[in-house]
Amino acid sequence: MHTDERDLKAFGRELRRLRVEAELTQQALARRISQRGTTISDSHLSDVENGRAMARPWLRKFLDEVLESDGRLDKLWEELTGSGRQVWLHEVTKRTHDADALFEYQPLVFPVYLQTQEYSYALIRYGAPWLSQEQVLALAKERNDRAKRMAEATSPVIWLIIDQSVLWRRYGSPQVQKEQLAYVAHQIERERVTVQMLPIRAPRHAGTSGPRRIITTAEEPEVAYMESAEEGRIISGSADINRSRMVFTALQGAARDPQETLQAIYDEMKAIDNE
Repeated sequence: MHTDERDLKAFGRELRRLRVEAELTQQALARRISQRGTTISDSHLSDVENGRAMARPWLRKFLDEVLESDGRLDKLWEELTGSGRQVWLHEVTKRTHDADALFEYQPLVFPVYLQTQEYSYALIRYGAPWLSQEQVLALAKERNDRAKRMAEATSPVIWLIIDQSVLWRRYGSPQVQKEQLAYVAHQIERERVTVQMLPIRAPRHAGTSGPRRIITTAEEPEVAYMESAEEGRIISGSADINRSRMVFTALQGAARDPQETLQAIYDEMKAIDNE
């Protein structure tokens, strides 16, 4: 899928969400827009919602007005056609929280949905030093609020593989790391998440391709998400999804079992106490 196609589909999904939230059919929405002086068919709206057509500036303006979305669609389009960073975050966050199951590998950090606010703050503060303290605090709180909602929910099922070095890192401070480890251990104990650890000395493993998240949802095709420091990428092709599943299966085979991993987390917490 080309970038422009992804943009159209992301825009269409948000349009559909806002329309349904406003309790309007496509026919009713098309009629209200046409009453503003520019005729549009419900079939064209359907094409926009399904990513087959682009909403022109005048249409985005009328859609925001009719749906009373405070300029959300126009802002979204700017994000989609600009750096795309906020769009990727919005898209992946929504898919992650709506998923039935997540299968994830992380070589450097715990995923955002398993982070304490202090851990998130340290990652954002030192990973994006150009942000103000107020911006960092706001982002860390927003991330933590999402993590709390994920912890309290019954879905998705989460299976996480981390590199052993994730336990050893001291983002922020040893105390921040200890509290982060304690939080993850608690989520494991209450069976909210299954975690496996990939030993640092494992001679053969498939983790060199970087972090990835396979997102499984009953009502949508399965996708994989891969992210670097600068950009994110959603993969939807069946062949690429199969490759991601092969990578994850290989990582599972090389990783410690969940009980050994939990014990390693507790051992690292003790090591921090002795530092």
